[in-house]
Amino acid sequence: MKAKYLYVLLFLFSFSSCSDDLLYQEPSTSLTDESVLESAENVKAVLMGAYSWTGHFHYLTIGQISLDVMGNDLKISNGNYHYSTYNWLMYSYAYQQYPREFDGWWSAYSPYMWEKAYKAIDECNQIIVNADKLPEGCDDLLAQAYGIRGWNFLNLYHLYCASYTSAGPSGQGLFLRLTPADASGDNAPRSDLATSMKRIIDDFTYVYKNSTGTDSYFINKRAAALLLARTYLDMGEYDNARMYAEAVGSPFDGSDLMTKEEYQSGFNTINSEWLWGFNFTSETTNIYASIPSFYQVATAKDKDSGYGTPSYGTQVDYDYLLKNGVDYLVGYGTVRVAKSFVDIFENNDCRKLFPFYLDSKDGYITSKFTSKVSLGIADYPMCRLAEAYLIEAECLLKGSQPDVVKGLQILNALRVKRGESQLTSAQFTSDEIWKERRRELYGEGFALSDIKRLQKPLERVGEEHWSDVITLPANSPRMMFPIPADELDYNKSATSDDQNEYWR
Repeated sequence: MKAKYLYVLLFLFSFSSCSDDLLYQEPSTSLTDESVLESAENVKAVLMGAYSWTGHFHYLTIGQISLDVMGNDLKISNGNYHYSTYNWLMYSYAYQQYPREFDGWWSAYSPYMWEKAYKAIDECNQIIVNADKLPEGCDDLLAQAYGIRGWNFLNLYHLYCASYTSAGPSGQGLFLRLTPADASGDNAPRSDLATSMKRIIDDFTYVYKNSTGTDSYFINKRAAALLLARTYLDMGEYDNARMYAEAVGSPFDGSDLMTKEEYQSGFNTINSEWLWGFNFTSETTNIYASIPSFYQVATAKDKDSGYGTPSYGTQVDYDYLLKNGVDYLVGYGTVRVAKSFVDIFENNDCRKLFPFYLDSKDGYITSKFTSKVSLGIADYPMCRLAEAYLIEAECLLKGSQPDVVKGLQILNALRVKRGESQLTSAQFTSDEIWKERRRELYGEGFALSDIKRLQKPLERVGEEHWSDVITLPANSPRMMFPIPADELDYNKSATSDDQNEYWR
C-alpha cells in the first residue's frame, strides 16, 4: 500500500465528558496508511481529524452562519454602529460570492469551505476503505466515520446544490469522493442528486444500524436517525422522514425538550435535548472566528427588561452596555436580527432572545448563542430533539397518511414548552410549521435550506436590510455557492458545465 500522509490538525478536539481517555488526543503528527491500522488509538486520531476539519472556523462558522444570513430573518450589521464587519460574512449576506478571490479571501468563501469539507471526508474515507482491516474495538469508530462523511456531504448539498424538491433526481449533485486522495489524483465526476442523496442516506443508515456510542459529543444512533429524517425531508419524502423522526425515540409530548431556562441560558452547553453537539474548548476554538463571536454582544438580559417580556428590544447607547452591568463581551457581534422576525414571536416565548438594539435599522441583538467562560468556548448544536418534533408535525400534515389531530398535538407540545399559545386546527398549515421552524432553529443553519426545499422566494421585509438583494424568486440559481474554480481546473472528471448555473 502506498504511504501517504494524513494531516491531522495540530489541535484536536478534547471532549472532556468522554469516558474513553483514548478519545482525548494530544496533537498528532502525520500517519501513514499502514500506521493508521496499527491500533484503535491511531484510528481514533484520524477520526478526530475528521471532526476537527468539520468544526473548522473556515467551514462550520462560515457555512452555518451563511445558511442563516442568506435567509429572511438574520442579517449582518453594515458596520456603522460600533461593530466593524471586517467583511466577515457580508458577501454571503449580500449574495455576492465569487468563484475566485475577488476582494480579499472573504469574498470567495467557497474554496475555504470546500477544502475543509473534503479534508474531513478524506479522513473518513481512510477509515471506511480499510473497514475489513481495522483493529479490534473500532466498530463504533467506523460508524462515526460514515456519519461524519454523511454530514459533510449533506452540508455540501445545502451549500452548493439546488434543492432536490425543485431540481429533481437528475439535478446537479455532489462530487462524491469515496476513496482517500492520493498522488495519482483526486478526480470524481459531479453526480446527479439521486445518486448524491442515496449516498448520504446510506452513510447515515450505516450509523443508525451500527453505532454503539451514546456520548452526545460524537455522532450516534439517535443523531443519525434525526439526520436521516432531515435528509428525507429535504427530498420531500415525508413518510420516510416521519419514520426516522419517530426512530429518534421521543414521546413528542414536550417532556424531553429543554426548559425555558435552559433555552435562555445561551446555547453554550450540551444538554439532554441535544442529540449531537460540538465541544469547543480553549484549545480547539478560534475565539473571535467562533460562532458565538458573531452573535455575542451581551450574554444576558439588561437590568430593566428580560427575555420574552413585552419590554423586549430596548434601545441602548453603546456606552450603556458597560455602565449598566450588562455582561459584555467584544466579539465580532455582527449577526443581527431583523425586526420583521422579532415580530413573529409571542411576548412570552422563551426564544425571544432580543434584549436590546443599538439602532433599530441595524437590527436587534440576539443572545441565543453565548460562550461558557470566555469568548468562543461553547458547545454548538448539530442535532436537537426539537427538530424531530417539527419534522414529525410537518410529515403528519403532508405525508401519505395525514393525521392533523396528532400533528397539531405535537406542534403544540413544542409551542407550550416554549411559552407560546396553542394553535387551532385551522392554523395547522405548512406556512405555520415553517414559521415555527424559524422561531425554533434560527442561528442553527436551516434558513436557506428551508427556503430552497419549500420552494419559497427570498423575501426580506422592511427597510432594514443592508443588502441590495431584498427578494429573489423561488428556486433562484443564486441560492447556492459557486463550485470553486480549482475544483473545475484540476479535477479531470469535471467540466465547465459542472459550475452552478448562476456562476458560469
